Amino acid sequence: MKKAWAALLLLAAARFSGAAVLDDMRDASAWRASASDQVRASLRRDAQDGSLCLDYDFSGVSGYAVMRRELPVDWPADFALTVPLKGRGGANDLQIKFVDAGGDNVWWINRRAPAWPERLTESSFKRRHVAFAWGPTAERVLKRSRFIEFVVVAGQQDGGGAGAVCVGALGLQPRDPAPPAWPEPARKLGGGEMTLDYRRLREFNGLWFASGAATRVEVSDDDRRWKLLATDPGRALFLGEQEWRWLRVRFAGRKPPEVQLRDAAQWPDRNAAVAELARALPRGDLPRAFVGEQNYWTVVGVDGGAQRSGLVSEDGAIELTRGGPSIEPAIQLADGRLVTWAQVRTEHELVAQALPVVQWRHGDVELRVAAAADGPAGAPHLLARYTLRNPTGRAQRYALLLALRPWQVNPPQQFLSTPGGISPLQALAWVDGRLTAAGLAVTPREAPTEVRAAPWRAGPGLATLLQAPPLRTLADPEALPSALLRFDVELAPGEAREFGWVTGDDAAALDTRLAVAAAQWRDRLGHLGLRLPPVARPVADTMRSALAQMLMSRDGPALRPGTRAYARSWVRDGAMMVAGLVRMGEAQVAAEFVDWFGGHVFASGKVPCCVDQRGADPVVENDSHGQYLFAVAELYRHTQDRALLARHWPRVQRVVAWMDGLRRSERRPGADPRFKGLMPPSISHEGYSDKPAYSYWDDFWALRGYKDAVQIAQALGDAARAGAWAASRDEFAADLAASIAATAKHYGLDHVAGAADRGDFDATSTTMALNPAQAEDLAPGLLRGTFDRYVDEAFARIDGRKPWKDYTPYELRNVSALVRLGRVDEAHRLLAWFLTHQRPAGWQQWAEVVLPDARQVQFLGDMPHAWISSDYLRAALDLFAYEREAALVLGAGLPAAWRAAGDIGVSGLSTAWGRLDYRLARREAGGWELAIDRRPERLAGELRLAWPGAEPLPRASAEGRELPWQGRELPLPPGITTVRLEPRP
Repeated sequence: MKKAWAALLLLAAARFSGAAVLDDMRDASAWRASASDQVRASLRRDAQDGSLCLDYDFSGVSGYAVMRRELPVDWPADFALTVPLKGRGGANDLQIKFVDAGGDNVWWINRRAPAWPERLTESSFKRRHVAFAWGPTAERVLKRSRFIEFVVVAGQQDGGGAGAVCVGALGLQPRDPAPPAWPEPARKLGGGEMTLDYRRLREFNGLWFASGAATRVEVSDDDRRWKLLATDPGRALFLGEQEWRWLRVRFAGRKPPEVQLRDAAQWPDRNAAVAELARALPRGDLPRAFVGEQNYWTVVGVDGGAQRSGLVSEDGAIELTRGGPSIEPAIQLADGRLVTWAQVRTEHELVAQALPVVQWRHGDVELRVAAAADGPAGAPHLLARYTLRNPTGRAQRYALLLALRPWQVNPPQQFLSTPGGISPLQALAWVDGRLTAAGLAVTPREAPTEVRAAPWRAGPGLATLLQAPPLRTLADPEALPSALLRFDVELAPGEAREFGWVTGDDAAALDTRLAVAAAQWRDRLGHLGLRLPPVARPVADTMRSALAQMLMSRDGPALRPGTRAYARSWVRDGAMMVAGLVRMGEAQVAAEFVDWFGGHVFASGKVPCCVDQRGADPVVENDSHGQYLFAVAELYRHTQDRALLARHWPRVQRVVAWMDGLRRSERRPGADPRFKGLMPPSISHEGYSDKPAYSYWDDFWALRGYKDAVQIAQALGDAARAGAWAASRDEFAADLAASIAATAKHYGLDHVAGAADRGDFDATSTTMALNPAQAEDLAPGLLRGTFDRYVDEAFARIDGRKPWKDYTPYELRNVSALVRLGRVDEAHRLLAWFLTHQRPAGWQQWAEVVLPDARQVQFLGDMPHAWISSDYLRAALDLFAYEREAALVLGAGLPAAWRAAGDIGVSGLSTAWGRLDYRLARREAGGWELAIDRRPERLAGELRLAWPGAEPLPRASAEGRELPWQGRELPLPPGITTVRLEPRP
């Protein structure tokens, strides 16, 4: 049998003409199988073809299975790596990794959910298929590797389960690099046919017809046998990877078309082909995302309905579902001119601080687009209303045009989880007053004047759609058709008319459904009462919008940072969202998340960094454990739900044991004091994705976790564990303090480093030391230095003294840090600058990445980014009240300008000790009166009023006696409900 296998493998190797055999796969002992937490992996020889197979079983979790061997390779300038493959199982991803000798730098070929052949089938990978994955090296081109891995990763959609991937003999064939410039092809014409000879094999992804049109396109590698690529193609024909020498084009008429090849660099995907066509059409016919401009968008959905939410673009397009098609508005004037997003001034607002509105302003017409959603989280319905208005002084005829388009609002540069851009549609239909596509049904409330549709090859321009045939059913072989609903109307001067649609049924009730949706959001977001002067209202409005964004971005119980790029649930995001949700009165939402995520903690006690439909992710991120413990404890502090602690108690014990094991692994005799006793290196901090680091972010969370584990044990009456964990907490805190000092000394720093092994600066990460870790006593001088430097650098950006490329609004955490440090004026200057980067401003949201040029195209994360929404929410709440370990501080973020501008009131604010209501009202005679309408009932520590700023402290009195200030804080004795604050003479 072994001889038969060897013969089969050598025959496979012989097929690689001119190729070197890297591994004939006869020696299975060179390979090793491994897998992530709770995933099973093993190797076996295939009895039929002798290939080496990796059997895997994901066992209900996310993760990966690996087959790996040492295989040193010096890679030629260009090459074809030939890999015979077959497999079975779910829609899982295949990664072929090339690892350097040190194991730090990785290059890969990453194939998302490939179709697995049942028989060994040769795949050829070129150099251009190999990308740098991660590592600290500056050399991004693969030149030398020491190890090779075949990795099966649980797929995003329908992945996981059990299966196998089998690998035959690996071959490497050097190739001649492409020339700097390709020579012009030899051209032969005759009989309505043009043949182009490119003189050698050419790789290309598509054809661009700069002029003219073809009726038939064929290719050949020998000028004898021809393969049909397309009949009657459109101007932009995307084909995917092709490699041929001859191209034959048939055409009608006397003049041949001008056809140009588009390679993988020019057209890496169909989005690039659409973009080239968009640039050839009138500006406004296609979205700005396809003409080289950054677009912005927001979510429209229901609480918990992220998976099926819609998006609304800043220009008024509405994406019907995650990854689905969109409906774009345009208007045709009586003289035939088209008004699109490119001809109007656009404004934005939110109804009930939750539901997006886009307003078009134009001299001849105005359009208001309002969107909402209703229905259950698992099957929500989108609602859209278009108000067309005549702003002129004479009667006007208009045509409202609503185009169903085969692309998302989510733009092409968005590549994570839900790649943006096109959304293929196999067919469209208009039946019984409903437009259907891709399993979706759009029901207009008003009957359209006409409905037309065109396939991709006819062109997607609005002029084409206006002349397209009426739609009944249309199948498009290129899966990019468009439909147009036209509504003709005549409006008197100043008159407006409304049109609308819903997904699903009951379009007649559209107005009522929109009103109910707005009322429900208004009620939902109003639990926390805020009475503020006008200057502070944008802060309060954004707080309510931030809460709505967090609710719309969750998928059932799973709190998520976004609905598209980040459509999975991280415990770090979730824990910090929990901290904001409970303060806003959303304890039930927080509890649903904590219980759901807790069910995914590994049996070992390791807390996964994140969870999605595939299960728990095993990537090592050592902030996760403390974050889970914090989330459980924080929820308990606000709810006093002992049943919650009882449910989580077995997991809590396992998680603390896991943390103890991690930190003890770094307490080896003779350990570098910078690293002794810390959490081991991980990539939880995004800045350290190149190589795991001793990130203090992890350690501040671990310290918080130890503190909370002690509190949980005490609440459950387990004094023995509380004592043991308190010893772990104290030992860890001492090791952490020693590490921070040793790292500062090693690198000569006057601030807390971001990571002990890097000596870098990251104030946003260091904010965790203040909250939630409450560890400002570990290194008070270095903490002051951290935020001194941050303020200097941030204000240099604000003042234009320091150019900046981009930033992430995670920096909002620094607002809270500065408030806690008593630097309120700096906090508000910073906050005011961040508010200028809400895009668009009226939607009160941030993307994950902000650039100075709002139209520069770049991956933006998600919009809204719900983790950033939670960062803002927590920072804004701290302006009114924040917690120390044993004290509640009021008003630390209220600047003198707010106090002077009007009354300030807070009601319904949940704290760790109960509900807080208070008012700070101006007195007619001068000064203020503080009314504590509700003191948290479980507050055993102090309630304190802060008076930030540099102005003289007012005289404080209650019940006829003066109250003493401690610094710029006023302790408020129990039983005191009213305090008079009078200016001093």
